[in-house]
Amino acid sequence: MAATEKFLGKLVRTWPALPYMALGAWLASVYIANSGTAWLSDSEMDGGNLSSLFIYAALAAGAAMLLATFAVPKVRLWVTRPATAVGAGALAALGNALIIAIGPYYLTPVLPHVVIMGCFICGGVLFGVGIGALALRCGQLYGALPPRQVILYAAFSQLVVALSFFIVVGSPAWAPVPGGPSLVGILSFVGMPLLAGVLAALSRYSDRQADPADYAPSRSALPRSFWKLLAVVFVFSCIVSSVYASVVYASPVDTTLNGSRLVMLLRMVLALALVAVAVGTEGDKLNFGKVYSVVMVASVALVACLPLVSVLHTVLAQIVSLATVVFELFLWCTLAFIVYQRRISPVIVFGYGFGAYLLATGIGWLFGVRVVGSLFQAVGEPFAYMIMALVVLACAFIIFSEREFDRLFAPEEEGAPTLDDLLKQDLAVEGADGAAGEPVHKGRFGAAIEELSERYQLSPRETDVLRCLAMGYNSSTTASKLHISWNTVRTHTRNIYGKLGVHSHQELIGVVDEATAGE
Repeated sequence: MAATEKFLGKLVRTWPALPYMALGAWLASVYIANSGTAWLSDSEMDGGNLSSLFIYAALAAGAAMLLATFAVPKVRLWVTRPATAVGAGALAALGNALIIAIGPYYLTPVLPHVVIMGCFICGGVLFGVGIGALALRCGQLYGALPPRQVILYAAFSQLVVALSFFIVVGSPAWAPVPGGPSLVGILSFVGMPLLAGVLAALSRYSDRQADPADYAPSRSALPRSFWKLLAVVFVFSCIVSSVYASVVYASPVDTTLNGSRLVMLLRMVLALALVAVAVGTEGDKLNFGKVYSVVMVASVALVACLPLVSVLHTVLAQIVSLATVVFELFLWCTLAFIVYQRRISPVIVFGYGFGAYLLATGIGWLFGVRVVGSLFQAVGEPFAYMIMALVVLACAFIIFSEREFDRLFAPEEEGAPTLDDLLKQDLAVEGADGAAGEPVHKGRFGAAIEELSERYQLSPRETDVLRCLAMGYNSSTTASKLHISWNTVRTHTRNIYGKLGVHSHQELIGVVDEATAGE
């Protein structure tokens, strides 16, 4: 056991991004399930079962994340535990194993139809609750990262999704039972959520640990713009997913799988572009407000054009699906930025933000499968699509515009960094013994800082902050040099003031000067 712990610790220190690839494994488990390639058999003629699984899982995941916001103090501690991440992955894997077991070539011939349907629903719900808990854990991990690192790791996660999908699709089609899902498909369908849980649990060996006590546990800390964003997320997800679901439900499984391949190829291009942007450009070129506007305009245009090009109807539906992928990535990064900048509990931010997204996606699929067809017959397909496009347009530019996005990250206190300031920070990773780029000072000044740290029992990070403040740096500069958030600097500063018995920056410098002169 000790040897395993030592090996895992070395592995994470060698590859610090490894725990954050839990997001990639989590997304891969979702998209492998949604494509149907890993668990559907040759008896499937349309997307009926595919749609049902997605609806049950999305509704369960969204409901679990939203319910978590009503017990934040307990959930935020519970989510931090490595055993919770592994348990959530195991729960999702159990649900998927149940879905495989009741397939047409396994338990279906020996069990009544009502039992089979009950097991199918139970499997979908278990899968959904598991991925909901994993999403909260991944949100906690990403909320502790500086914005540009969030973008970089999120891009790597997209590559993990695409590579996992193509490995499953391109693997040998040998199946334990002729006509059933392939062995590789079964292993990926059951094992991928468990892998996500294990990767998330590896964060215990990471130097960048998020302390739940550093985050505000109250939803009142959320700005008004956040709730407007939530309204847009809900409406956009409902409408776009209903459009895509109506096509998937009526299309042959092979058509859906071919469309998924196209989306995955474009997903890889998107991920590589994001990596290049995060690594090779300055922060002032990362305008997420513009990304939001572009995604919304493109989605509106695609939805409005669907009934006009019936020949390319399925292809355009897949492009709508790609727009959803971009929006999902935009939303994930935005929520992580909010946690990092405002130090609000990730259980609250991701519970509401991503929980609403998943719940709305499930409702949208249900609407697309059960209602859209009747709506088309009642008012006509072109008119129905036009109404949907106008609703998305109204939400995108009236309820939550690009200007509202800027307000979402407007600093609440003078001197606090804006999102643009945070995006300009480099990609240096905080180390175990201090931040990269941390100024090292020896001699009487350094000895005075160490003496004050020992006398007043300052933590290692408080000592780092004290050193920067004593050199005359303000909170923003200190945050940049130590690669931590401005709010974290302010928290440490308050603690230092209390321990040293000072009330201002000037008094603190005076104490350090006295200690230096006394050396």
